[in-house]
Amino acid sequence: MDTREYNHKTLKLMGFQQNKDGDWIKKADATPQKRSHKGSASEAQSEDEEEAAFTRTPATRTPRTPFSPSPFPPLHLESPSHIPHTTLMSPLCIYGSFFGDIKEEQRKLGQQLEKLSLDMKTGFDDIKELFAAHDERFNLLDKDVRLLKHQVNNSVRVATDVIQATVKDLKSSAQDVITATEVSMDVDRNLRPHVMKWTYWFSTTWMNWLRKFDVDHPPPP
Repeated sequence: MDTREYNHKTLKLMGFQQNKDGDWIKKADATPQKRSHKGSASEAQSEDEEEAAFTRTPATRTPRTPFSPSPFPPLHLESPSHIPHTTLMSPLCIYGSFFGDIKEEQRKLGQQLEKLSLDMKTGFDDIKELFAAHDERFNLLDKDVRLLKHQVNNSVRVATDVIQATVKDLKSSAQDVITATEVSMDVDRNLRPHVMKWTYWFSTTWMNWLRKFDVDHPPPP
């Protein structure tokens, strides 16, 4: 259903109908009252007699209900001959403009939703790519850490072996020094008598030689 058909149905529901000229008028104005002249005169006379015979008293009057303004603006209807064509077609123009605005807003809203959906899809794709890149980087980092751990373990093992060998060499060297010192002390202890004898002989011979040749020289230390 297009906008024009929808507007026509709306006007018909509101009590309007379209005449031969294409103008929309109220149904009450379009329906002529078919009444003969004779009937109208007699009916008018009978109505006057009934009104004269019946006189309302204050007690028989129907109480008026308090007036409450209508929430809708009043619709002023006039004769089709006095209403211009543009005025009669104004509801169509109003409804057409109103539904046109609604369609335009729907179109804009659809474009915004489509753009939002595209942005969300792009964002999810970026997040997936980011996770994939992070997984690859974490795998490389884990591989590097494991390799570094093996290298550190090897370095610690080699350093431990070197330290143990150095300590062993120091202990061996200390033992060698102790052994050499003990040997030297034993040698000195064994040579001491011979040295004492040689020193005594040298001192005696030196003093005798000095006396023989009358040399004034201090004795050896």
